Amino acid sequence: MKNKSSANVESLSNEKNLETCSKANKQSKNEKTSENLHKNISSKQMFSFFMHSSSVAIFGHINPDADSYGAMFALRDMCRNMGKKADCFAIKNAYCFLDEIFPLNEVRTDFSSQEFDLVVIVDLNNLTRVQTCFIDEIKKVKKVVNIDHHLHDTKITDNQIIDTSNAACCQMILHFMQENKQKVTPQIATYLWAGIIGDTGRFLHSNLTHEVLIDATQLFDLGADVQFVYDKMFRKNSLKDIEIQNKIISSTKFNKEKTVGTTIFTLKDIKKMAVDQEMIKKYTNLIINLDGVLASFLCMEYLPGKFKVSIRTKGINAQKFASTFGGGGHVCASGFNIDGNKRKVLSASKIWMKEILKF
Repeated sequence: MKNKSSANVESLSNEKNLETCSKANKQSKNEKTSENLHKNISSKQMFSFFMHSSSVAIFGHINPDADSYGAMFALRDMCRNMGKKADCFAIKNAYCFLDEIFPLNEVRTDFSSQEFDLVVIVDLNNLTRVQTCFIDEIKKVKKVVNIDHHLHDTKITDNQIIDTSNAACCQMILHFMQENKQKVTPQIATYLWAGIIGDTGRFLHSNLTHEVLIDATQLFDLGADVQFVYDKMFRKNSLKDIEIQNKIISSTKFNKEKTVGTTIFTLKDIKKMAVDQEMIKKYTNLIINLDGVLASFLCMEYLPGKFKVSIRTKGINAQKFASTFGGGGHVCASGFNIDGNKRKVLSASKIWMKEILKF
């Protein structure tokens, strides 16, 4: 007969084993779920969708950036070179440097499911990240494919190629075209170059890899207008650029030690300044580049009551911190979304600025 002490030890041991098994089962289920979410079709299978379609509609995420537009226009030109009808769909924001790199005057807003037999969604991991006005019509199209480099928590379609090892979706489009023997023209190379430069911050972000540099070199050799992209993205400054920088510097709230800062832009701020969100995103690294700052948060309202939080760090795991809020990204450059008004975001940021120093 067991004494009370040994019984308690056995009970605790059993509880610990159950907890361990529970965690293991949960991890196993999560791994299977993740595997299922990221199960890809082959490049050849993906290309067959393009081959057997006569009209292609291409979508990126809300407030498209250089990587989103680069992937969209590269695929559009590829399809047109194949003799297909192809158009890019997006809701443009205020005029900015992206208008000078991409033919944004050719972007359409009048999408109809009856006009296209293939929908291509690039550079986004959830259908809710497509402009709301397009979603209902997209759901009516039988053939939908997705090419993306982000982690997915939902599946847009079974016909997908997801590769999180790529720093930019434009890398994936380059590989896709080369694997399927499609010509990368100098114009397409320029679009893809802009996307890679945009998502790596001119090769300054922590997502820089050997493969990124190889792909960039290939685009250079294929005729990408490197100087043109650099001039438009980084060397051209307007009074609006100065206004944005002044706003960031004057409105950023710091912790007591001045090691973490938070900047907030509401839709009202953006409208008042008459700028595009991409112009603001150009200066995401402005605060983290200050001497002594270890982490920064740029909170930008992209829809009423919905903010995107971009985190930049020096030696702090931003990716791990962002994951606690359902976000993700890279070690020193990550992000997540939060609902609420400016007051709520500001209140929450006071906690973030303390907690992130623990990661």
